[in-house]
Amino acid sequence: MKRYLLFLFCLASFSMYGQVVFELISFNKLVDIKGSDHMIALEVNTNSLGDINSMSIIFINTKTGEAKIADFAKEYIIQDFKQVKIDSLGINTVLATVRMFDLDMNGRINTKDPITLVSLGVDGETKDIITSKNFSVRVWEVNEQNGTLVISGYYDNDRNGRYDPYEKNELLIYDLKTFKLLYKIK
Repeated sequence: MKRYLLFLFCLASFSMYGQVVFELISFNKLVDIKGSDHMIALEVNTNSLGDINSMSIIFINTKTGEAKIADFAKEYIIQDFKQVKIDSLGINTVLATVRMFDLDMNGRINTKDPITLVSLGVDGETKDIITSKNFSVRVWEVNEQNGTLVISGYYDNDRNGRYDPYEKNELLIYDLKTFKLLYKIK
């Protein structure tokens, strides 16, 4: 009986050492920021099983080589980002869709949490959260003629991470200079 216990103990310890856990850091997207010396890199940190540990948007000054991580929240999932530059209106910003609020209160950010639209300065120094905490962004587009941002989405009032029949889809129209809500179309 002692031999079997010793065999099971050794087998268990070997199987624990067989699962080497390591991290892989990769840059999955590079975007040139027009009209500045900066570029943006999307850094993704994954473990050996392919699960994402963390994501970061890094602003890189290509003249000096300095890099700055855009700080959203303690934990977040970056969906996408894009530069919006309208010279005639003096608008130059980076808009990012990010999951950053744990709305379902399960202790972690996941795909059931709302997608928030965030504006970042072209150097990564400034950050403005455009949509409210419980509004989930579906799509957005910029009207370059008048500098407005039109966002389609819904308020997840019951915090279940789903678009339910009683949660109506809305269009929100923001001013891109001030990030003030101009109109709400239900």
